Amino acid sequence: MKIKFIPYVLLFPILLYSCSDIEQIEPAEYETFGIRHDRTLTDYEAAITSTTDRPDFGPVVMFSYTIAGKSDEYIGSGTLITPNWILTADHNFYEKEDQKNPVNPADISVYIGNDPNSPEQTLSVEQIFFHPTWIQNNMDFVYANDLCLVKLKTAAKNMTPAQLYTSTEEPIGNKVWYAGFGDYSRLKGQNPDFYSKKHALENVLDRKATGIVTRINGITYNGGLLAFDFDSPSGKSNTLGDNYVGEDEALLGPGSSAATALNLEGATVPGDSGGPLFIKDNGVWKVAGVLSGGVPEPVVGQKDSNYGDISVFIRVSNSKAWISEVIK
Repeated sequence: MKIKFIPYVLLFPILLYSCSDIEQIEPAEYETFGIRHDRTLTDYEAAITSTTDRPDFGPVVMFSYTIAGKSDEYIGSGTLITPNWILTADHNFYEKEDQKNPVNPADISVYIGNDPNSPEQTLSVEQIFFHPTWIQNNMDFVYANDLCLVKLKTAAKNMTPAQLYTSTEEPIGNKVWYAGFGDYSRLKGQNPDFYSKKHALENVLDRKATGIVTRINGITYNGGLLAFDFDSPSGKSNTLGDNYVGEDEALLGPGSSAATALNLEGATVPGDSGGPLFIKDNGVWKVAGVLSGGVPEPVVGQKDSNYGDISVFIRVSNSKAWISEVIK
């Protein structure tokens, strides 16, 4: 199976630093992909079913489709927010650099369960609702509008949907969780002919930004962003706590970032797009963000999904009115 993923945004950062400000990336022996070099992928897959204090990851689903005339298969992640509706990212289904038209809903399969190679349910899509300004301003997280709603033909069974975090008081510095179906087939011991299983990772919310607006047909839509960086166990890859701020990173706003890596610290990888960022709200884990992509080369020489990577999410609280209007 050949899998091609719709890529993260790739913009060229403006260099706003002096040579002395450049953070040192991890030594080559610490190079990794999405997970800590001293953990296994199994640890992150096991986090999905743990009974400790973490979200219910059951509502996190995977999408799969093939564009007519192409052999590459595209996958993405999303979250059931009602039995009939999934919240995900627009670029999972339309990115004008790669596609002439949005994907036909009839070509999309939705897999429910922790292992998409043996799903508990496989559902069909009735309709896709792109953010109103996405087709016009199609640049991933830059315009904070990479947000999509997917209506299923039939409701998911035996599933408790995730709740949305609608307050604008997202707690910077608090633990967050992410879950998705990113492709780890390049890792040792993984079979490249199978989908990767659902995995979860923990991190600390480092940034939140608001005040990003888009307009169409005389209507203004407010948008915002949330972000975290992938800290290394050595503490040397704290990219949101250094002095190097590229153009895309500057969109995330000012702030600080602790260098301490959590036990299951990680970064998002291709195929995770559209997956949920969970924040605890009065004892309940809720979806506060939808993965749009990553900041390109947040330090000089940094490789995607390695230590120092910065994952960026579309802020749900800024788009709650649009979400409610579509699924009412």
